[in-house]
Amino acid sequence: MINRIIFIFSLLLNFIFTAESVALVMKKKGDVKYKPFSSKNTDLELEMSKSLFNQDQILTGTDGFTKVVYLDDGSTIKVHRESDIYIQGSIKNRRIIKQINIIEGKMKFDINPQKLVDFRIATPTSVATIKGTRFWIDSRGEDGDLFMGLAGKVNIENLESGDVIELEPNTTVNSSSDGSLTILPTKTLDLQVLESMEKAVGELTEEEINNTNSQSQGSNIQTQFPVNPSSSGQNGSINHQLRIKFVNSSGDEKELIIEYSE
Repeated sequence: MINRIIFIFSLLLNFIFTAESVALVMKKKGDVKYKPFSSKNTDLELEMSKSLFNQDQILTGTDGFTKVVYLDDGSTIKVHRESDIYIQGSIKNRRIIKQINIIEGKMKFDINPQKLVDFRIATPTSVATIKGTRFWIDSRGEDGDLFMGLAGKVNIENLESGDVIELEPNTTVNSSSDGSLTILPTKTLDLQVLESMEKAVGELTEEEINNTNSQSQGSNIQTQFPVNPSSSGQNGSINHQLRIKFVNSSGDEKELIIEYSE
């Protein structure tokens, strides 16, 4: 009889554990669908303040965006358009052991320091382990991943080769499905494209807006081509010019002119 009571009690604990939410939807715009872990229906509309459970799936459409916050420490995931992810979390000692499985998409992570184990992100190409940091990821499914560091550090492992590299602020790691893993300085234009997505959904902070404006002043690009479409080069080719104007914070200007023919 006692063993039976213990068994029933164990089942109840297991039910409570699996039914406990791990994250909350803080913001939603446009077309965002989700599939509960207990359902096969992927046509459900994600709603504000929706509780999310282990293995819930989120899918954003061409204009979709949602911001998800883990309940224990406020770690935030911003899921931008055309993304497909699974929210994962198991509870241990009142803390959530967190993982995001990404099928594809563009996301911004703001992860608070983890006390039990690292926050994990898994894609078809890579696994990232995080103790606490802020960064972007552009996961292109089987075509690999781009990680862009904003603050803190992230260890990134390529699943094909097993190679590991550390992402730092102002660097970009390219993890490819062929096993290659490279790191380069982040291109200002690439970051501006992502931050324009943040601005479109009202998520760009004042500090980030100032940084974007400062970067834009340093790389203001004006293109003019063709400049003289009637002029001809060798073999009757048409001459064109690409003009790139650089403006620093003091207002000084320099212009680079690149001539080419077609």
